[in-house]
Amino acid sequence: MLAGGLGAAALGALTFGVSVFGVGTRSEPSEAGRRNREIADAHLAKRLPAIRAALAEAAPGFVFLAGNSHAELVGDVLARRPDVVNGGIGGTSARRYADVIDALVFPVRAGIAVLFVGTNDILRRADPLSTRTSGGFEAAVARIVTGLAAQADRVLVAAVPPIGPEARTGRDPAAVAAYTAVLQRLCARHGCRVFDPFAELRDGEPGLTTRAVPPDGVHLQDYEALAAGIAAYLRAMAADRAPD
Repeated sequence: MLAGGLGAAALGALTFGVSVFGVGTRSEPSEAGRRNREIADAHLAKRLPAIRAALAEAAPGFVFLAGNSHAELVGDVLARRPDVVNGGIGGTSARRYADVIDALVFPVRAGIAVLFVGTNDILRRADPLSTRTSGGFEAAVARIVTGLAAQADRVLVAAVPPIGPEARTGRDPAAVAAYTAVLQRLCARHGCRVFDPFAELRDGEPGLTTRAVPPDGVHLQDYEALAAGIAAYLRAMAADRAPD
């Protein structure tokens, strides 16, 4: 289900730009790079006021969904509940979302923050399995987790979701597991918890799923089902019986 704040066309444009050109990279063609930056900046400019407005109206103990387009699309479903604030911003990498967290004000404390990150950090052109790139990812996520922990009682971090076969030309499936391992190590140090709402979708080769939407192969077919699973996990956590 591709519904809500990000329409299918906007999702495609953001995904194409991030995959092919890489936002902010030195090697991107100037015209294409500028256009991609414009798309990403326009979406960020649209989302930030909406997120700030939702935070201003939130009651203490709310659920804050943070991160990339997976967060935004899940948030479009879960934000039908009054206790959820959709803080997702499609097209953002970990580094860019770290800047977002630094710029947000939480008038009241959240009960749980749920972070979705990694999909836009495993671009092949960035050599995601290199020490430099994976280290930069870890540092950026550490900034996000630290910022979220200052504003929420508990921080959950979703495992990096699988991608469709269509996405493997621009993204490295091997980095899906590698970056999830980075998240697990980071949470062991920072006191957050990694969980895998995408477990049932890992039905292809390592790092891949058969249930992504073509042609980008990044976004999923059913965000309603994904959101329902996450909601059930949060309810179980509230009852102190969520599985690790």
